[in-house]
Amino acid sequence: MSQQVDRLLGDKPPRLPRTRPRVPAWLAALAILAVLGLAAAGYYFLRPLDAPIPSGAGALYADLEQGATDEGYPTLGSADAPVTVEVFSSFACPHCREFADEWFPVLVDDIATGQVRFVYVPVSHIGPGGAEAAAAALCANEQGKFWTMHDVLFAWQDKFLTQVFAERRLKKGAEALGLNMAAYDACMSSERPQAIINRASELFDQRGLRGTPTIFVNGEQIQDYEQLEHLGEGDRS
Repeated sequence: MSQQVDRLLGDKPPRLPRTRPRVPAWLAALAILAVLGLAAAGYYFLRPLDAPIPSGAGALYADLEQGATDEGYPTLGSADAPVTVEVFSSFACPHCREFADEWFPVLVDDIATGQVRFVYVPVSHIGPGGAEAAAAALCANEQGKFWTMHDVLFAWQDKFLTQVFAERRLKKGAEALGLNMAAYDACMSSERPQAIINRASELFDQRGLRGTPTIFVNGEQIQDYEQLEHLGEGDRS
């Protein structure tokens, strides 16, 4: 009987042990690179960010009258000044930083003597992080620190290459300025800064502007910044 069964079934080849398919070396290397990339990205986005306060930040404005327009744009100088200078500016714009560093100082004496009122119109849609920086500065303004934050933000623009205006850096900077952080956080979570930014954006569009900084003197756009050196010489009202 067993011989008949053997003939029916025939000779079976021996079973080989099962082996797992080998992972190609290139695929393993790709997986390792992916893991390393995720680890690097995690460190990049979660690492501590510096938020230095430059020496002398805000000192230029210490003796100047500070306030805001009805629209919420920060101002320096008397509301009764015969000359109003408006600057449409973004904290993420390199030319705006250059204007603040090189041309604003020529206005300080005229602002101090009541001849000029300076208005900062926050433009948020030009440059990466411009919206976040503008909101942080406007929230600092609620605690009387807009102009100090103004100097800090422009200094960061020239110092850092990436994540210049990351939320964590902005918050750390607000802490370093001594702001009430509960009030700052509440402001940043509210619609107040965005409402001011929206009004600024509407004004930017109404005047047909294309870039920043754009300067107006008593409602007239100027191209030659050297005109700013002579504003206090006569009444332009």
